[in-house]
Amino acid sequence: MHPSVMVLAATHKAENQRVELTQWDLYLLLIGPIQNGLLFPKPKASREKEIDQNTFIHHLRTPLSHTLDYFPPLPGHLTTTKHDDETISFFIDCNNARALFIHAEANGVTISNIVKLVYVPSIVRAFSSSYLKCK
Repeated sequence: MHPSVMVLAATHKAENQRVELTQWDLYLLLIGPIQNGLLFPKPKASREKEIDQNTFIHHLRTPLSHTLDYFPPLPGHLTTTKHDDETISFFIDCNNARALFIHAEANGVTISNIVKLVYVPSIVRAFSSSYLKCK
């Protein structure tokens, strides 16, 4: 597998916002990171035009970058604040810090190899940013 990680940010930086987390949000933090991804089949070349892989990735990356303008928590990061009464509050600092766009190719692996299984195969974990950080 050959992963490529790109850091994206919103094209129009808004002023910093703060999203306070609810008790339910805090409970979900105990579960661990929730990461979602999309699997796309490799585009097939048409007779008229050869599909350039870089163009295909660009067409996926650009709309995500524009989406960040409308969803500020996505490129933000989890932050804590310690209070004088010894409590801690958690919030998302919508500072346009980053959103990762990971492109990876897994030769010999098809989408049907992944979606037909009832458990998450190790190859899927290898696509996640937390796995890539450990490498």
